[in-house]
Amino acid sequence: MRVAVLDLGSNSFRLVVADWDPSRGLVPYVRRRERLNLGMVVGREGRIPEPHASAAVKAVGKLRRRAELSGADRIVAVATSALRDAGNREKVARRLAAAAGVPVRILSGDEEAALTFVAVQAGLPLREGPLLGVDLGGGSLELAVGTGSRLDWTCSLELGASRLVGRFIRHDPVSQAERTGLESHIEDVLDTLEELPGGSFWPTACVAAGGTVKSLARLMIASGAATGPVHGLHLRTCDVEALGELLLTSRRRRLRGLPGMDRHRVDVLGAGTLVVARLLRRLGLGGITVSEWGLREGVVLEALQPMALRPVVAF
Repeated sequence: MRVAVLDLGSNSFRLVVADWDPSRGLVPYVRRRERLNLGMVVGREGRIPEPHASAAVKAVGKLRRRAELSGADRIVAVATSALRDAGNREKVARRLAAAAGVPVRILSGDEEAALTFVAVQAGLPLREGPLLGVDLGGGSLELAVGTGSRLDWTCSLELGASRLVGRFIRHDPVSQAERTGLESHIEDVLDTLEELPGGSFWPTACVAAGGTVKSLARLMIASGAATGPVHGLHLRTCDVEALGELLLTSRRRRLRGLPGMDRHRVDVLGAGTLVVARLLRRLGLGGITVSEWGLREGVVLEALQPMALRPVVAF
């Protein structure tokens, strides 16, 4: 069975088409991306203005055609924080659904966290013990804690990288006043994590998905600070903090020239890195393991139930 997922995210709209093979498990077949940065727009304006809505509709139509050309047996469309929080979400969602040819399911933060947790559990060999799954996107930060296939706790925080930049950052490089406001806001939001379950539920390891952590991994690999493939790479908290300092104090022109830099993330990567670093320090974790699998793969696995109850990773 071939499933296509349209992930209508806050930084980009993405398509993943994957096959289910009884012997090999979940096998990604097609990946495509259309960059829109809706999270930054919603962060500044609280809604999706017409030019951006039209661009989003066009992007969905393009991804839908690619999914159909791939021979997908089923197309699923999900939307995350930017559409979830936009003041005109219903109107925009109807237009996107028409372009997709299928209903658009606007995920709650808890649903997003749970689906990402399923994916990181399926995509990496992980040690026993409570695990924190992290999905840092453009609009929100999703957290989930669980052991094995059991999910104990989920949380969604308005700490997406694009959202933060849209709200706090105007200068290049970031001014001291902007940075102070950004850091204070992150800490205030993280204060709500006092509700994180303690005792046997407290996470002993962290696996993170999303464009921010994958971009950090590529930067560290290119600089020699880390070695290995992105999927499964371990990043130390101290290294994340050091890289965040560079990203927040340098001009964008310099950052674009860094080996391994995704030029489309130059504007938002510093804020996202700061969120990751502060989260790890707050929870007393020494680092994160990067997962190439995230929300989209979680939606695929959900669509394939019950065939994928015990997925086997294939890359």
